[in-house]
Amino acid sequence: MNVFKTIAAASVLAMAASGVANAAVYYADKVVAFEGGPQTGSRSIKENALGSPDGKFYSLGLGGSLTLGFKDAPFHTADVSVFEITFGGGLGSGHREAADIYAVDSKSNTQWFLGTLDNVSGNNTVRGSAGSFDQIRLVDVSKSFFEGTRSDDGFDVDSVAIAPVPVPAAGMLLLAGLGGFAALRRRKTA
Repeated sequence: MNVFKTIAAASVLAMAASGVANAAVYYADKVVAFEGGPQTGSRSIKENALGSPDGKFYSLGLGGSLTLGFKDAPFHTADVSVFEITFGGGLGSGHREAADIYAVDSKSNTQWFLGTLDNVSGNNTVRGSAGSFDQIRLVDVSKSFFEGTRSDDGFDVDSVAIAPVPVPAAGMLLLAGLGGFAALRRRKTA
């Protein structure tokens, strides 16, 4: 009966730990590189893409790119959310915008394509799980993704957030370890 109680307690601990890990969200805190983008006005301030969503934004420019870094990196498996300022408004206005999202490992200088996000579909999250990464690169693909778009400054980035996804095996390892301790304890008392 004590083994059952130990396993039940370990299950509760594992679920609680995974809930805490899911709650962690990290926002981009530095601009690593950029190319293109508008040359004037508030849309040209790259730092507007840093931190949590606040209504300020940076426009990638048609075909432009922006690479952002995170102080809490590296990440392995994570949900990457990109907050586009005209999100949901592109369909009616004709200002349809899209960006390809890449996870970047700056140490090995490799990048993995995670997916394409746009301001029309209602989805702003892709999952990064290709390997260890510490940067996110956004590349405007508005013209190729939406033929005939009326956008003239490309995808508008308000914020980029990373929410690490807990590895399910970690909870199982915790359970196995606690079960092992329970078995040892039971053996010693017998």
